[in-house]
Amino acid sequence: MRILYIGGSKQLKESFYELTKPEPSTIVDLTPFREGLPHLEYEFYEHVAVGDILEKIMNAEKEGYDASIIGCFYDPGLREARELVSIPVVGVCEASVHIASMLGHRFSVLVGRRKWIPKMMDNIRIYGVESKIASWRVLNLTVPEMRDKEKTEKAVLREATAAVEQDDAELVVLGCTGMFGQAKKAQETLGVPVLDPVIVGLRVAETLASLYRKFGISHSKKFGYEPPPREEFEVIYHSTKQHV
Repeated sequence: MRILYIGGSKQLKESFYELTKPEPSTIVDLTPFREGLPHLEYEFYEHVAVGDILEKIMNAEKEGYDASIIGCFYDPGLREARELVSIPVVGVCEASVHIASMLGHRFSVLVGRRKWIPKMMDNIRIYGVESKIASWRVLNLTVPEMRDKEKTEKAVLREATAAVEQDDAELVVLGCTGMFGQAKKAQETLGVPVLDPVIVGLRVAETLASLYRKFGISHSKKFGYEPPPREEFEVIYHSTKQHV
């Protein structure tokens, strides 16, 4: 099984296989978001990144990948990608919150900055699990600041503890792939499930890839993910590429 993970920073690559523990038959290739983007905290940065994300996912399908993962909790380009390819495309936020909704009555999401909450809240509403949110807890850290693992660990433990003790959360979701590797200690300390979106995203991708290859099951093309007419798409696609 081959899976493409988009958003693989140098820091994430260093411990990806060790912490995610993919199945022995799974090969995961990690590729970064568009070169020159330090993170996707801002809507404009996300806008700039989406074209490159779509290009990589379309190429992944042509190259025989079984699934692709968009490794940002904003799930940038998720619906657009599902229009353009048939292989499963996993957004780590969507995957995490649906798994979380099966593991407890309500859960809290930890985010780096308050800036992120409106966009993520809109996505949660679309995913149909808004009523399951106990709280949004803020670490007051940017994505670059999360590279300081000790500082991030303290903030995660502080806010996860508050979510459980003050907000009655039964579990916690880390709302950024920049928190990769922080779930284990928080879970051991709090005694409740703590979901790392990188790990959950991979496990969901493995499951969907298996369903697709063995049973032909992937996202429906009936209405929401109906692809554009091929003739129109080719004209627009090549015209867009010429102006990039």
